[in-house]
Formats: sequence, C-alpha cells, structure tokens
Amino acid sequence: MKLTFVGAAKTVTGSCHLVEVEGLKILLDCGMYQGHDAERNQNPFPFDPANIDYVILTHAHLDHCGLIPVLVREGFRGHVISTRPTAEIARLILLDAAHLQEEEAEREARRAARRGEPPPQPLFDVGDALSAMDHFSIRIEYGRELALDRGVSVVFHDAGHILGSGIVELRAGGKTVAFSGDLGSWNRPIVRDPSPAPPCDLLMCEGTYGDRPHRSFSESVAEFRDAINTVLSRGGTVLIPSFALERTQEVLYVLYELWKRGEIPRSVRIVLDSPLGSAVTRVFSKYSDWFDKEGRELFAHPENPFRFPALSITRSVEDSKRLNHVGGGYIIVAGSGMCTGGRIVHHLRHRLWREEDGVVFVGYQARGTLGRAIVDGAKTVRVMGEEVAVKAGIWTINGFSAHADREELLRWITGAQAGQVVLVHGEENALESLAQGLSASGIDAVIPSPGDSIAL
Repeated sequence: MKLTFVGAAKTVTGSCHLVEVEGLKILLDCGMYQGHDAERNQNPFPFDPANIDYVILTHAHLDHCGLIPVLVREGFRGHVISTRPTAEIARLILLDAAHLQEEEAEREARRAARRGEPPPQPLFDVGDALSAMDHFSIRIEYGRELALDRGVSVVFHDAGHILGSGIVELRAGGKTVAFSGDLGSWNRPIVRDPSPAPPCDLLMCEGTYGDRPHRSFSESVAEFRDAINTVLSRGGTVLIPSFALERTQEVLYVLYELWKRGEIPRSVRIVLDSPLGSAVTRVFSKYSDWFDKEGRELFAHPENPFRFPALSITRSVEDSKRLNHVGGGYIIVAGSGMCTGGRIVHHLRHRLWREEDGVVFVGYQARGTLGRAIVDGAKTVRVMGEEVAVKAGIWTINGFSAHADREELLRWITGAQAGQVVLVHGEENALESLAQGLSASGIDAVIPSPGDSIAL
C-alpha cells in the first residue's frame, strides 16, 4: 500500500490523497483549493484521472469535493463512495460552485474582451457538476464494511464534523490506513461526537487547529450573544458570514435557543439570506435521524431551529437587496463564510463602513480571503472593486468551529492504536505545533509536503 499526498499537505484546503493498493488507485477526497492557494486549482492532476478507480469522499465541503467535476471531465470513470447525506449535499455544493464560476468567468470575459484577450473559462461549469454526480454511485453506512475489488475494503466511522462526514478506514493485504477527514469537536449541537480512531498501521489526521484551543462552546455562545446585543442596542444590524454547510445550521440552532430564552430581543428579525444555505438546511431536516439525541428530540417539534417566528428566508435577489436598506434590529446570516463571494459581499459593501453595525465571524478565514483581511484588522478593504472603510464592530468567535481543536486532536490521536501518524490539512505552523505536542507523548508524527509518498 502506497500513499501520495496530493493536496492539503502543509495547507488547509485542497484535500486529496492517492492510495495505490493491490493494483487499485483510490483517491481520499478530491477537493478544491481556496484562499491564497486557489490558483493551484488550475494545475493538472499529478496522476491520470482515467486510472483512478474510486474516490472515497469524507464529506461535502468544497475543499474536499470541489475538484471531482474536473476529475470527471478529464477522464475519471470510476465510483464516488460517500454517505447518503454527503451525496445529496455535494450535489448542492457543486452546482452552486459551478454557477458562481460561470458568473465570474462571464465578468472576466467582458474585461478580457476590452483588453483584446481571449475569454477565460470557468474551472468547471454546471454540465461538469451534473456529470460528476452521475459517479456518486456507492452509498456507505457507518460501521459497515464495504468490499471493493481485489481484497480491498472500506469502513466509515462518524467524524462528527458535519452531517454525513466520515473517518475512513481502508483495509488491504493485512494493512489498515485510517484517515480522519475533518474531525469534529465534541459536545456540539446537532451532530454526534466523533468516533474513536480505528486501530491502524497508519493514521492520517487533519491539524487545522493543531496550534490552539477553542473556547468552550458555552463561552462562545455567551460571546456571540453579547456581540449581537451590543450591535442591536446601538441600533445596528448584525452580519454573520456563514458557510452554507453545517455552520449556517449551527448558527440557526444557537440563535433559536437565544431567542427562545429571551437572551436576545424577541423583536429581532433573523434572516437567512443564502439560497445554498436554505437548500442545505432542507437536507439537514430530511436527515434528522442522523442527529445526536438532543438534536433528534428538538427537531421532533413543529417549532425548531429551522422554523420559528423570528426567522425568515429570502427567496429572491430583490429580497436580498432590500436588506441593504433596512435599519437596525436585524441579524443577517449569509454566505460565503470567508466572504469570497455570495450575498455577504453585497451586505459588507453596504454596512462595513457603518459604526453602528457589526460583523460576527464564526468560521475559519483562510489566508488571502476578504474575511481574513477584516479579521486581521485591515482599516480598509476592497469589496466588489471599491475601497470600503472598516468601521463596523468586528468579532471573531472560534468556538463555533466544526473542527477539533489542539487538545481534542491530541486526545484523539494519542488514544489511537496507530503504527505511524501523518499530519495533513493544516497550515505548517499549526501542524508543527501539533507534532510537538504528540512528541511529548512519545509519538513521532510525519508532516508531508505535496507530492511526498509513504509505502506500507
């Protein structure tokens, strides 16, 4: 068995690892690069897509599934293996990404025409995304071994990251490789806690937050509540840039609980201004039996975090634009989570310069994104081609992260029975810090660079 680390090596996005075993070629994820690494999406694959037999998809975030349409367009004819929720959500995520890329390509084409240059092409289009979904042909359940070919089998365990996310256990020839995918945090609403790592010869684990702890969830909720009340009390509106998948649903859960208990004004208007977020929320509602015990009980009632009197959902671009002209008293949840596109960018353009308003970040902001610039304290930022002053209140609440923090990662890895440990999916300083923590427990971890390989 041989592993080659194609993506998410010494960086957070672009998850992709090639496993060659018993003549099979298997990809663990095939994700898109985001932020300052986005230009790497244009690079050719370092393998022939036509020779890949399977893609094992840990979950439906774009940095784990976003290059599957490109893989298919360039010759992949195999099967994508995923859980049922992951397959449904991936369809929404990929189609939305395709629409956004087509729109951006159209804008760039007009600029290129004025320069007398050929028009750029989108990374993939809607047709590519639909073709990719034809290959999502194998569904997998947690804890059930699925036989592939030539004595190779795979088992999924709940990663506790988002709905349907999986830890991959790959077995072949007496050897076992386990891949965390994105590992969730413990004691979070809606999703279950991560499963323990299975015994394995090699454990490959993400390290997104390997260099720092999160605040406790209860402390984060309190900080979130206080930020909202600070803005509302001065007559402002709160913007929450939120990833459509998982983060939006968790934010709605928390807002519902605060509203129900009267910890934020009962008169507040909460608006979900995200077509993709709305669609993903409907999928979450469909799979409520995959939630933890508390979540299943809560969503058994007609009034729940996805349906309550203070919440409204925009249905059109016109409804979204009207929000730019309302006064205070609103909480607007909109994508994208890193402010790289979507409706949040329009809201930032209209509100970032207003001292009475506020922006509450509840997710990771990759280097090179608009969100990262704001979080890092920029006084002005460029939004939709215009320089905008940053005068609104800015809050960053990392306890909402769907990723395990440093202490949780250390506990999960040291509790595993693993022959080797490999750290991926993290910025280099985070991975090095995590490796140092593991070393103190007598575990030597490897941090591969892109293109490195390990043979078992």
